Amino acid sequence: MDTDRTLADPATDDPRWRGRRRFARVGRVLPVAFLQVPGTLVASRWASGAADGSAGGPPWARGVAGGLQPVEIGPAALALLVVGVVVLPWRWRFPRSVLLVTLATTVGYAALVSPRGPFVAALTMALANAWLRGHRWWATAAAGAAVVLLPSAEPVLGRSPVLDLGAVLLAVAWATVTLAVSELVRVRLERVAERRRQRAEADRRRAADERVRIARELHDSVAHSMSLINLQAGVALHLGADLPDQTRGSLANIRDSSREALVELRTILGVLRSVDGTPDRTTNGASDGAERTPTAGLDRVADLVERARAAGVDVGLTIDGDRSTVHGITDRNAFRIVQESVTNVMKHAPGHRADVTISIGPDVVDLVVADRPSGPRSADVGSSGPLAPTGNGIIGMRERANAVDGTLSAGPTTDGGWRVAARLPVVGPDREDPR
Repeated sequence: MDTDRTLADPATDDPRWRGRRRFARVGRVLPVAFLQVPGTLVASRWASGAADGSAGGPPWARGVAGGLQPVEIGPAALALLVVGVVVLPWRWRFPRSVLLVTLATTVGYAALVSPRGPFVAALTMALANAWLRGHRWWATAAAGAAVVLLPSAEPVLGRSPVLDLGAVLLAVAWATVTLAVSELVRVRLERVAERRRQRAEADRRRAADERVRIARELHDSVAHSMSLINLQAGVALHLGADLPDQTRGSLANIRDSSREALVELRTILGVLRSVDGTPDRTTNGASDGAERTPTAGLDRVADLVERARAAGVDVGLTIDGDRSTVHGITDRNAFRIVQESVTNVMKHAPGHRADVTISIGPDVVDLVVADRPSGPRSADVGSSGPLAPTGNGIIGMRERANAVDGTLSAGPTTDGGWRVAARLPVVGPDREDPR
């Protein structure tokens, strides 16, 4: 288990965790800082009031001959107390370095003055952090060094004639409790992380089942109907040899469009049925020898324009830039925005001329689809009326633009037409559509 990653960044890319991580790194240090610096200063200045310890002084001073005298903490000792706390916010990124620094400052403080009070608070936090990060040998060695060096500072430096057994036992108890509690917390966090992984796996299984269900529904409700349309258009072309050329052209366009839609739909169904999310390599039950792209890209815009022209819509196309530089979700969403815009012209303004302009730069793709009246609207048979600015098509195009952190604007023009303009940043080919 990667305990370091589990503890440090439970949701690295989620903005909701940024404030929590900042508080965990800095906010949790504040109680330790208050305990180590002011707490140690107060404990060092505390003195017993009488030789027998009957009045005043802390509980540990009673019965001590002459009571406890205040400990003078100089600037160097105070600086060591502060430095031990200041390095703690970096404990997640540099756990071993922070452990060594806090150990050095704690031992240095004990060497300068007679230690009294919670002067080991920062070292305690650094020990626990190193243990939880998986550096257990480092934590054990640091705890052992502290147990040896802190009680022996007094006799080695001549401030006490003999080694205080009580100080040794206190140091051993402190190190043992610190490491034992750290181990309990580590085991608890591992169990929590394991439950999270199990829930995530269950969610992935449910999502896979849902993809299969959607694929089945799409096949039953759409694929069969598209196949029937394609078959009937082919039969009409075969039997209608004496039909007008315009009618035969329309039937051929219906047949070709429905065939292409079937291929694309089956490819998407293969992706939905794939549990691990990789595209299906088969179409119509036969292998293609290579993975199909689930959706079309800018390389298919010319075909889209030709189909629209075959349907009787005057469409102009201008492409500036290298289409091969656009990949992934930007390529797919750019095509879909153009497709939806041209389809809206065909549905809502069949008597208009549409101009599709695509400008491909090194960092962005600019799309503009604008239509304008090309003659009297009396010929607009089958038009479904003006496009609502909040229709599903506009919402879908805006969602596709937002998926790549792009922008999209759509609205009527002064000459009675409609204009859709989008700017899509070029993202890497491996980025997935989050929707």
